[in-house]
Amino acid sequence: MNSALFDDEFYEYGRDILNHELFQRGKEMYSHGTRTIYDHSIDVALRAWTMVKNSGTINRRCVVRAALLHDFFLYEWHVPGLRYVLHGWAHPKIAANNARKIFNITGAEYEAIRCHMWPWTLFHWPKSREGWIVSLADKITAGRETFLLRGRRRRLRDPSPEPPHGPVRFTAALLPLPVPRGTRA
Repeated sequence: MNSALFDDEFYEYGRDILNHELFQRGKEMYSHGTRTIYDHSIDVALRAWTMVKNSGTINRRCVVRAALLHDFFLYEWHVPGLRYVLHGWAHPKIAANNARKIFNITGAEYEAIRCHMWPWTLFHWPKSREGWIVSLADKITAGRETFLLRGRRRRLRDPSPEPPHGPVRFTAALLPLPVPRGTRA
């Protein structure tokens, strides 16, 4: 890991995570479009860091570590099936539990990871300023990756390859379709 990319305090808080082989596996899994989970997690952590680095009242260590681990679910989710459909709801808890087992995170870090998908995870909303910051940084970063980068690539006619899983397409098998009244399923 090239620590020159980060300022000293950020790197000190996240060193064990950034250098861990399971976190590095995120380079092989995709998050939004052609962005890897590794790149996405670092982008979220850096965005969150810019929000809190000059704050004296927010737990900066908690924000960096939770942001780095917010998508630490350790599976490829772009495979059609139940996991694909439920990923948005299920992955925060899976990531938080994985982070707890592997990095012995604090309760505040666990909570920030667990609630980062609010309002998608309706009953798990951020209960701390650190949780709100991680959630907001993830929303901004994911929105940029999903909409702005994808649109920019089209405008520039960038011949970027599709991710290995291919383009994500929704099919009738993935989306429950209503059955009209009077018909049999």
